[in-house]
Amino acid sequence: MVLVCIAVTVEPQGVFIHPFKKNGKTEIELIKIEPSLDFDVHNESMFRSPESAKFEFPLTKADIQWLNSLFVLPAKNERRVRKEYRTLSEEERETFHRAINALKHDKSVSLNKYDLLANIHSRPSSNSAAHGGPAFLGWHRVFLLMMENALRQVEPSITIPYWDCTMDAHMTSPAQSAIWSQHFFGNGLGVVDDGPFANWTTPFGFGLLKRSVSGQRRLITKQDVARLMEHAYLGNISYPYAKADYNLEQLHNNVHVWVGGLMKNIEIGAFDPVFYLLHSFIDKIWEDFRRKQILSGIDPTRDYPKFYGRSSHAPLAPMGLAKLTAIDGISDIWREGILYVRQPDCRNVLHQCNSDFLKCDNDKSECVSKTRDEYQTETEASSAMSDGAIKRGLLKQKTGFFVNKSNSPMSISVFTQLRVDNSSVTQRKKSRKDRLHFDVYKKFGQKDWTMGLSRMKSLYRAFQFMKNITLSKLPVKKNLNLPNG
Repeated sequence: MVLVCIAVTVEPQGVFIHPFKKNGKTEIELIKIEPSLDFDVHNESMFRSPESAKFEFPLTKADIQWLNSLFVLPAKNERRVRKEYRTLSEEERETFHRAINALKHDKSVSLNKYDLLANIHSRPSSNSAAHGGPAFLGWHRVFLLMMENALRQVEPSITIPYWDCTMDAHMTSPAQSAIWSQHFFGNGLGVVDDGPFANWTTPFGFGLLKRSVSGQRRLITKQDVARLMEHAYLGNISYPYAKADYNLEQLHNNVHVWVGGLMKNIEIGAFDPVFYLLHSFIDKIWEDFRRKQILSGIDPTRDYPKFYGRSSHAPLAPMGLAKLTAIDGISDIWREGILYVRQPDCRNVLHQCNSDFLKCDNDKSECVSKTRDEYQTETEASSAMSDGAIKRGLLKQKTGFFVNKSNSPMSISVFTQLRVDNSSVTQRKKSRKDRLHFDVYKKFGQKDWTMGLSRMKSLYRAFQFMKNITLSKLPVKKNLNLPNG
């Protein structure tokens, strides 16, 4: 057999291909040529210099014991539901933030538990199969599960939410998104000095946690995801051959650079918590892709590309995590028990996005993030309206719909039921029935409120949006003395 080497230029990469005969058929294999990675996000010189030893510090017995405890799969019949970050309840969000900070402050291991795990992503001995090839998605799926297991050691109910950045990408100014506020990631420009991760220090001399959102590149869009879903195989959407506009790893690289700070250099990006919520979203996109493969008759557990590019992405190359190999990452065992809730959308009767931090783009029936100012203004207005109503004595004890003297409906989605005492005001839990009354009023106007409620009941029955409510028993308020509109 004659060895034939063909130089193929695939910008910005180059490979050599070796064709050969096997069982009467012509096949090809890749000759080991290491293509360069995306230079803006992979600072490989950082890991080839003498300084790289700082990432490979010797692990203590306690380090190894704790890291090994994270290699566990969800228990049989366990369901871990991962939601979009902004659809978490306030309690869920605060619990998630507390757990991350608990890891950050747990110094029972080297560095602390958060940074020790993040350092796995930085260690050259662990991350060789993490970037620049088809093992990227599987490696990060395993790594994401390790972080989720670490958080569940603090709070057993936690799952890692995902950040659907497509809802920010469609904003006029994504840097103004409410996601970059004290309620979520904290500020996106400069040192992070508000929110749950304020004043975090990062190891290895990187200083305080910093970001520079919207400085370079862009976020993933819904169009990017749609183009990616048009393809059939993992090799079609991965390095080394996928084009940038449907290469899932490249699209993810863009978001790293867009966030900036430590996230800009991918190998050290895990020291910023944004990393995990971004990768939860990337993993969700891949899971949606795999489900589409199954519907098309393709087995995703056998879909490892023959042409994998970098030698570290060869099927049997060490993954760098435990004793796993690169091809182990496409196994179904890593997704068992894990369920992603679909992204919020407003293709429903009420055009709602199920979050106070999202709004509906009615032209596209798509949810987009509110800006920080929009959320703050609405919160202040709701608070002022409620305070004013209490002072004027217009608030009643019964649940239902109320109108103040200025003809403005009170937002029952903020305060559904209040009891006015001499000494205190007690806020009770939101009621979906009360929200239905208020939302019907908003949609159908003041004159047709009763008719609108009847029509809305029929629509809800048809689409089964209110499965947990007995709609036939909902009271239809009469004689509300609604103002003429």
